[in-house]
Amino acid sequence: GRSLCVALWALALSAQTHFTCDPHQFQHDMTVYFKLVSPSGSNISQTDIYEMAAFVGDECRGVGEFLTAKGTNGQTIKYGYMRVRSNVMNGETVTFKYFDKEAGEEKVVEETSIDFEANGMVGMPSSPMALAVEGAPVLIGDVNGDEEVDLTDVVLIFDFFMGEELADFIETAADFNGDGEVDLTDVVLVFDYFMDQ
Repeated sequence: GRSLCVALWALALSAQTHFTCDPHQFQHDMTVYFKLVSPSGSNISQTDIYEMAAFVGDECRGVGEFLTAKGTNGQTIKYGYMRVRSNVMNGETVTFKYFDKEAGEEKVVEETSIDFEANGMVGMPSSPMALAVEGAPVLIGDVNGDEEVDLTDVVLIFDFFMGEELADFIETAADFNGDGEVDLTDVVLVFDYFMDQ
């Protein structure tokens, strides 16, 4: 009996959220689909260290959750889902905050806000709104930000090494051995990593 109580208590603690919002205090809501990106714009797949919330001023108006769905070509799509609430039909400015569970810090998503619209929707699971979070872990080798290390990354690192100008190239992810330079060693190491996956 006692171990069951301890297990349930631990489960309840792990399910506790940093942000809280009482949906029963509000008459209207809207849906926001979002994804997390790094400040450079690359997608973040490690979402479990973040908790997202919507705010009007200092009042929490919705807490996000992360869901997965199957895309049309069978790939897994990971996206965030949030119901944002209000007592006015439209016009309130909604901003976003996140709690970094590893750092224990609450931060504002800079330069991103939406206008509340009752029954409105921002984004879709297949094309969610991007919310930039700082300190997001970079997947080493994933220089195009598609959350995979594949032959495309190997070619892009080689092209970068050869001096090509590349749009949206994540240079920190290209330095596979962490020596501060992007060179042929990184090209070979990323290729070996890809082959061993």
